[in-house]
Amino acid sequence: MKLHWKKISAGIAFALLTQSATCSAFSLSFLNHAKPVTASSPQTLSADQLKRLTESIVAIQENYITKVDEKTLIDNAISGMVTRLDPHSAFLDKQELDDLETTVSGEFVGIGVELTTDRGMLRIISPIEGTPAAKAGLKPGDLIVKVDDKLIQDMTVNEAINHIKGKPGTPVVLTLIRKDEPKPLIITVNREVVKVKAVQSKMLSPGYGYVRLAFFQGPVEQQTRDAIETLKKESGGNLKGFILDLRNNPGGLLDVSADVVDLFLTKDETKRYKDLIVYTKGRISNSDTHFYAHDKNIIPGVPMVVLINSGSASASEIVAGALQDYKRAIIVGTRSFGKGSVQTVIPIGANNALKLTTALYYTPSGREIQARGIEPDVIVPEFSVDEKQMTSLLDIDEANYDRHIENHTDAGANSSTDTIVNTHTETERTKQRHNKRNDQQKSELKIAKEDYQMYQALMMLKGAHALR
Repeated sequence: MKLHWKKISAGIAFALLTQSATCSAFSLSFLNHAKPVTASSPQTLSADQLKRLTESIVAIQENYITKVDEKTLIDNAISGMVTRLDPHSAFLDKQELDDLETTVSGEFVGIGVELTTDRGMLRIISPIEGTPAAKAGLKPGDLIVKVDDKLIQDMTVNEAINHIKGKPGTPVVLTLIRKDEPKPLIITVNREVVKVKAVQSKMLSPGYGYVRLAFFQGPVEQQTRDAIETLKKESGGNLKGFILDLRNNPGGLLDVSADVVDLFLTKDETKRYKDLIVYTKGRISNSDTHFYAHDKNIIPGVPMVVLINSGSASASEIVAGALQDYKRAIIVGTRSFGKGSVQTVIPIGANNALKLTTALYYTPSGREIQARGIEPDVIVPEFSVDEKQMTSLLDIDEANYDRHIENHTDAGANSSTDTIVNTHTETERTKQRHNKRNDQQKSELKIAKEDYQMYQALMMLKGAHALR
């Protein structure tokens, strides 16, 4: 089989449970492609070890209760050998190779969730925004223990995914264990064609922009640039603060994530770590890669917050880690997932391949992310704001009283500082100012109700702007 991918992948490879994709739950950080292994390769096995393998196969063929063909036994032996190395290495058959390419290309049919293995179960890294999984209420950290009526204990990721896959429009029933829930949850998710919008943006408050990245694949760098340019225009060229939301972003392509980081760095900032954005190191030299900044900052001097959570993985951690190292942004939220390994696809024969972990990646300062993640500068857990508490936050101040003494700061140069004018009605200017303030406060309280972490990020940016 011809392997023709050219880009390095950094993410959970969008475990979208595609209709034909057993690879869709692979946890990929980087995806390299190596030359096929040949008979002339210098590494060899001892005769004793080969004899053990051969004798085991013969014993199964002669004694097992049902007949098992030789290819199945060899495939199972290789798969078991590789999957016991780490959660992200795997043996790929022809279908899984096709599925892997489909996954990287961005066409999906499924429920839209990234998965990894955890103690014989499937742990949800994050549901992709706008997909059936997100709509059904699946959350990062949920453990899947049953698919329909089948227990998945001790299945491989691929085997479990095979039970979850299905045709568009058909339901799958997942039994979940969720932290702080007293008993398992049973949730039905309908499989659909998954079309995820990579970049979304909006103005949260006058002068304060927001961009949400769902993954790092395709023209995300250009779309991010375009979104920010639109925000700059909407703010009249006076962008006071910017939020980059990477929560529940599983990753994607390494070069795309590096390009996104490049949008926010200047040469003066990157001198500290020799312009590095990210680098990888492995046991062999061709596993080492380096990505550098190019002085492309499109919002110089604008305070910035990056939102992360436990569903932010790989490429998201590259972005957050680099911006944190260079002190370009305040990282807010909860600790990221901690997926910092590099996988290489090595062809084995015509139609098979091994996906092996071959390196780890590092932030510009040399921090290793694997199994540690990015710690936020400011920890803000997910939090629900009570409606009654929100109502109590509405302003009641001196200006709300009848017959209050009016403030004449804006009355003009002719006003005497020694003269106090007691008026029974507010001026039109005071009314407009008061209404504008109330509208802004209601808008911010709406954000607090819908997304407390985003609200806190906005308040941090407003505080930073006030000190400028």
